Amino acid sequence: MSIRLANISKAFGNTKVLSNISVEIEPGEFFVMVGPSGSGKSTLLRMIAGLASVTEGRIYFNERDVTDLPSKDRKLAMVFQNYALLPFMNVAQNVRFGLENQDLSDDEKTERVEWALNLVHMADLSDRKPKELSGGQQQRVSLARALATKAPVVLMDEPLSNLDAQLRTEMREEIARLHREIGMTLIYVTHDQVEAMTMGDRILVLNDEKIQQLGTPLDLYNHPANEFVAKFIGSPEMNLLPITVNDEGDRFSIGDAFWTDNAFVLPFDLPAGSYHLGIRPEKLVPVSIANPDTITAKVKSLQQLGNDTLIFCDYDGQSLVSRVPEQFTVAVGAELNLLLPASADEWHLFNVDDGEQIVAAPEEGAATYGA
Repeated sequence: MSIRLANISKAFGNTKVLSNISVEIEPGEFFVMVGPSGSGKSTLLRMIAGLASVTEGRIYFNERDVTDLPSKDRKLAMVFQNYALLPFMNVAQNVRFGLENQDLSDDEKTERVEWALNLVHMADLSDRKPKELSGGQQQRVSLARALATKAPVVLMDEPLSNLDAQLRTEMREEIARLHREIGMTLIYVTHDQVEAMTMGDRILVLNDEKIQQLGTPLDLYNHPANEFVAKFIGSPEMNLLPITVNDEGDRFSIGDAFWTDNAFVLPFDLPAGSYHLGIRPEKLVPVSIANPDTITAKVKSLQQLGNDTLIFCDYDGQSLVSRVPEQFTVAVGAELNLLLPASADEWHLFNVDDGEQIVAAPEEGAATYGA
């Protein structure tokens, strides 16, 4: 089932939560909505579900206007942050409970319960009560209850936020597997950008009432539309540095003014002025010998993660982080040479005033640049 949101807005009294949201979700898509707390992502999901009214705009399921249709008539299933299991029912009864309002025979209900519990690997625990299950097992029961309805659309509102880190990783894989096997349209809300990046076919980033960007995980990572997306997508977040380009447009200094004795060669032509330069941590590489393309920063702290190392530095009052894909040792307080990216593809430029990405058509012979 496809879902189309046309100019959706939501307000609670005088407080605007969402403004002019338009997007189309394809049939069978794993669609993730992500954003910080208060960005309106759960509210938008509730409007799709029919659990919250729409202030302005329309919602369409397969081109059918369902804006004013009650939730029970929208033929969708929902998985919540809290598992919402009935404590006096066992696992099988909880899953079956989600089928009670469907016109199915007892045999059909039994078959669906068994099918759903097998999908989530909970068939052996069908007689247990919720209090006898771990958090991950309870969430699997919640998933089974939604899947048993065989609804063409499943909505999930931060379903993994109550689980510990290891269980979240396991459940992310489980949900992705279920989506591949069943192929339902899945709309998933999270504030965790790692979940969004690892699970979604496309990601909708919300903030300040509006869509900040919509695209595939790698689109958002490699081509952020603005500084908010650049910092929100990616862990650790992107380094952002103020830079000033000289009148000739071929050299720049880090900071709010251009200094000839502290200037670097630009990898492309750029009009004179001030910009914000974004560099992903893995593109800011430590080197042993300083050269004209390195900056010398002071190491503030290290995070040894085993498979890689995060090095947090200070450069002239600017905080920077370098990610090294190996075990790396350097003393706190030491000076570290960091090589600036030479390739234009590894640069991300943003407007100083509004934080929007800068993508300009280059002059003859100049390199393409921008986020």
